[in-house]
Amino acid sequence: MARALRLPNLLWSSLWLLCCSGGAAQAAGPVEEPDLKAAYVFNFIQFVEWPDSAAAPEGEWPVCVSPFSPLKRALAALEGRPVRKGRVLRVRLLEPGDLRQCRVLVLNGPETEPALRALRALPAGHGILTVADEGVADHPDIVIALGRQAQRIVFAVNTDAAGRAGLTVSSRLLRLAKAAP
Repeated sequence: MARALRLPNLLWSSLWLLCCSGGAAQAAGPVEEPDLKAAYVFNFIQFVEWPDSAAAPEGEWPVCVSPFSPLKRALAALEGRPVRKGRVLRVRLLEPGDLRQCRVLVLNGPETEPALRALRALPAGHGILTVADEGVADHPDIVIALGRQAQRIVFAVNTDAAGRAGLTVSSRLLRLAKAAP
């Protein structure tokens, strides 16, 4: 089942995260699309449950991203922020041969297919949340696909892919969404 979320539902929390949570409030200018999408990825982590077998390094919540992804810089700006269960976000460069180090895999562009081939080689219930930025929304192994629709950032959730990965997407996240066209 695919779901899409319109920007206004998460806009204020994402803007707060990007603009005001780092100490003194800053003047808020236009938020760049990669920064907003990185905030979405950060928020997705809060609304997904991982299997107990999906162990992450002590104190870290690894997010793997391609060195060429337009989200790399924006995700790196969130490095060290607490995400869940006392762990902090750590950004790692994507190595398709070593996906087990990732709890979240952010895909974009040419690295998508090799990474998805490596992901399919892992056993069911691997515990890796796949987030695709543009272009592969309909791939059966992508759990969350980010995109643009009518000047808005939207995302689709594939609950079947989440189930195969051993992940449970919160009903609160799914309720915010509406069916994708």
